[in-house]
Amino acid sequence: DADGILQVSAKDKASGKEQRIIIQSSGGLSEADIEKMVRDAEANSAADLKRKEAVETRNELDSLVHSVTKSLSEHSEKLDEATKTEVQTAIDAAKAVESEADLETLKAKVSELSAASMKIGQAMYGKKDAGAEGEKTEGAAKEAEYEEKKDEKK
Repeated sequence: DADGILQVSAKDKASGKEQRIIIQSSGGLSEADIEKMVRDAEANSAADLKRKEAVETRNELDSLVHSVTKSLSEHSEKLDEATKTEVQTAIDAAKAVESEADLETLKAKVSELSAASMKIGQAMYGKKDAGAEGEKTEGAAKEAEYEEKKDEKK
C-alpha cells in the first residue's frame, strides 16, 4: 500500500488453518535525507564530469597504445629504425602514465602517440607515393562534357 506496508494472508479451506504475514520497510529516507543527497549530487556534478572525461581519455589512450603496437609489429620491416624507435618511445611513454594521472597529462600522451602513429602511415604511404608520382603525371584526368537525360513519365 501507499505507506510501504504489505499484508498477505492465506487460508487452507480443507484444514481451516490461516497464515498471515506483514511486510513493512525497516527504514526509509526522510525528505530531508533525499534533499541532502540531491544537493550533494548537484554540488559534485562538475567533479564527476571531470572524472568521467579522464576515464574516457584513459580508455582512448589504452586503445591507441594497443592499435599502435599492433601497427608497429605488422609494419616494422617496412619502417626505418628512426621511425621504429620514435614510435616505440611514444608507446613506452604512454604505458608509463599512472592510472590516476590528470586529464591534461592523458590528453598530451594521446596527442603524442597519435602523432607517432601517423609517422607509421606516412612511412608506409610515403614509400608507395614516391614510386607512383611518375605515373600520376602521365595519366592526368581529362575533362569531358556530359548531358543528363531526364526520364519522361507518360
